[in-house]
Amino acid sequence: MHQRQPDLILRGGTIVDGTGAPRYYADVAVRGARIDYIGDLRGMRAPLEIDARGKFVTPGFIDSHSHADATIWGNPECQSLVRQGITTAVVGNCGFSKRTFLDGVAWDPKGADIQCVYNLPGPDYPKGSMAAVLDRAEGMGTSLNTAWLCGHNDLRVLAGLYTADYTEAQFAVMAGFLREAMEAGFIGLSTGLEFVPGILSRPEEVERLAAVAGEYDANYASHMRDEGTYILEAVEEFLNVIRKTGLRGTISHLNVKYDNGVPNDYLQKAMQLLRDAREREHLNVLTDMLPTCFATGGALAILPPWLYEDGWDRAREILADPAGRKRVKADCDRYWRFLAAGQWDRLLYIQPPYQPELCTRPFGELAQEAGRSPFDYFLDVMQAAPTLADAERVHMQGTVFHEQTMIESVVRDPLYLWMTDSMATVEDGPLARNTANLQEYMSMTYFFTRYVRDLKVISLEQALMKVCSVPARHYRLTGRGVLAEGYYADLNVFDLDALEVRATFADICRYCAGMDYVIVNGQPVIAQGRHTGARPGQVLRHLPAR
Repeated sequence: MHQRQPDLILRGGTIVDGTGAPRYYADVAVRGARIDYIGDLRGMRAPLEIDARGKFVTPGFIDSHSHADATIWGNPECQSLVRQGITTAVVGNCGFSKRTFLDGVAWDPKGADIQCVYNLPGPDYPKGSMAAVLDRAEGMGTSLNTAWLCGHNDLRVLAGLYTADYTEAQFAVMAGFLREAMEAGFIGLSTGLEFVPGILSRPEEVERLAAVAGEYDANYASHMRDEGTYILEAVEEFLNVIRKTGLRGTISHLNVKYDNGVPNDYLQKAMQLLRDAREREHLNVLTDMLPTCFATGGALAILPPWLYEDGWDRAREILADPAGRKRVKADCDRYWRFLAAGQWDRLLYIQPPYQPELCTRPFGELAQEAGRSPFDYFLDVMQAAPTLADAERVHMQGTVFHEQTMIESVVRDPLYLWMTDSMATVEDGPLARNTANLQEYMSMTYFFTRYVRDLKVISLEQALMKVCSVPARHYRLTGRGVLAEGYYADLNVFDLDALEVRATFADICRYCAGMDYVIVNGQPVIAQGRHTGARPGQVLRHLPAR
């Protein structure tokens, strides 16, 4: 019989522990931030008791690829994420770890005034600026845990590096800030090799930086150099980093978009390269992916890099000139190549932060209203960007995948982790307008409602492994991802049949519903379906023994 006085008891729930083991019935006692006991708690009382009969009790979900760091400073309650059962977010992905998405949004007082870290004020960046971000996030408090990757694109900006070639002095700046990040507790390095300025880097630069991260038992997460025609070469570039450094590696959103100028079997070939690396070379590599047949991308990645190599003012001049625009149109066969092929009906939304009135209106409708061809309207929107930084922040949504491919790869294959690729947002106000993107509000819940509950193509036990124990182990999130005694009390209580995606393309900014309780470090963040305002989330610092 359990003797210690718990702070919280969850009674009579169906336990699915995140390891893939069969479900079972038990009570759960929480003491402080940890699970203290699992078993029969009849006769024991606690200050807070939750009736979990008829509900699943699971570990909190780990979002293995998040961009919540772009918005938490103005939205520390992270409602769009915690209402989906996400209790930990791996942030700083795609090479970006020091950019915010808070135009017109008030910063939380405890998160404001971070010097030399956010929005890259430069040109001088003092030592301590990397560590400051974790300290400030910790002091501010958030409603979920965060684990931080250090972005390669931002390291390049810190070094003033916008060319393929670098000086040793510039590399020393990048390596110095990366070391500082790792010493402070960042969990690894991320790259965004299709985005500015990482797109200009060579493999040797990335390998050298990854070797620095490798000294700290770190992770390497890469938005690869190409997700289309050269995806197999890009996978090999990624694997070479792992081979040379011994890092744990994750390919960000490994996919091949349909009818995108790429052979139909390229996704299977890319997946096989990862399987072979795991089975034959014993490399610790995984990948992640969204669950939806639509996806979000960075619009600037479609434009040729030469367009802005002499600065964004010159790029706008080129786009304004008919001959220059014609030249640009002839050189946009990259990233979402189906657009260059004329399939503009697959571009659903374009979302420029400097023109928020466009963000929630269908792209085709906007182009038709303007009396412009879709290609010209797209370039008009990009030309309107005041700066290169603004152009970098233009998002677009499009139809890119077939669902059966999604089921056969992402849903069923153990190579894949589940993720949202999203920021933490709200339902109303300027932040909602800035982030009016369907996947921001629904991706994690959609995994469970569509593939576990409705289509039944994966069991709840196997689904939870993808979003609990496997990412916790891969990212060294000690004490997370498993519902077991001694582990942190990151817990969800829900009825699978009650989970609901409420956001639609016609009404985007709506939270998911159906999570009865979401508990982070022993404290309810969602209670009876409502946010409590609590911010018990921790910064999960990776500090290996030296």
